Amino acid sequence: MNKFATNARISAAVGAGLWLAFLFIHTSDSSETELIEKILLLGILVIVPLGLSLVPESKESDSMLYRLSVSAQPVAAVASAVSFLLDPGGPAAVLVSSWLLVSVVIGLFGLVRVINRGSVFSREVSIDAGMLYLPVGAAWLLASRLGIQPMGFGDTIVLLTAVHFHFAGFAAPLLAGMAGRGLVRSASLSRVFGLAVICIIGGTPLVAAGITFSPTLALIGAAIISVGLILLAVLVLGWVVRSVNSFIAQTLLVVSSLSSVVAMILACLYAYSLVAKTVIVDIPQMALSHGVLNSFGFALCGLLAWSLSLRQRIRESAGE
Repeated sequence: MNKFATNARISAAVGAGLWLAFLFIHTSDSSETELIEKILLLGILVIVPLGLSLVPESKESDSMLYRLSVSAQPVAAVASAVSFLLDPGGPAAVLVSSWLLVSVVIGLFGLVRVINRGSVFSREVSIDAGMLYLPVGAAWLLASRLGIQPMGFGDTIVLLTAVHFHFAGFAAPLLAGMAGRGLVRSASLSRVFGLAVICIIGGTPLVAAGITFSPTLALIGAAIISVGLILLAVLVLGWVVRSVNSFIAQTLLVVSSLSSVVAMILACLYAYSLVAKTVIVDIPQMALSHGVLNSFGFALCGLLAWSLSLRQRIRESAGE
């Protein structure tokens, strides 16, 4: 594994320790907001660096943008975590602006990968999309730490949008791309995978747009993402798991896939409740159920699985 990819994994491990410490620190007077902030901090401190460690192939880890992303990410992540100890306003926004800058660099790395690949469709496009979505989440985080409410949204919606683009925007496409790398090359499976990727990438902005303009649009977006993630779960459970050479990694992939299915069913129920104007699942319940399943079950377990699988392959290659 390249030095910078290794550094990204170390950053994720250290970030996990810092995140555990933050569990004992109150960052909000509201238990609902507290949980959402802790999930977002997991994305910043653990999910993003762990995802970055898996991105590069061949000589991509030598890219200046990749090296800069990995080197600056720990500093920006810690600064962002500290910002939650402050009230929303200028000082908190200054600290979290570093995360926006790092996210933009990560997005540029994804854009360069797209440009270098040209018009040829690749399974890597899903990973690129995840990196391109990350700056959007960082921008909403900045708005939250500034204490502003774009388009009249409440504080909770602004924070949830930041969470959405760190997990559904960044982690989900990246996990789809990792599954694509391990998927058996066949025409039928490639078509199913392509449809899953289109749904995951396309549904993410639809949900965000639906929050802004229409609950119906949000429901359509949630349904599209759900189709993509269910298809992905079928591919992972049916074919991809067989290519993984670690029992622990296989178990984590199963947990990740099943968690994503349950989480998206809950997301559709919540979106439908907004359209029908009847409470089926409210925001606090969504944070406890969908939020935890999506962040820990789907994203964290999935990324850990691919990280363990990669380490196992490196060990086996070294032993040959």
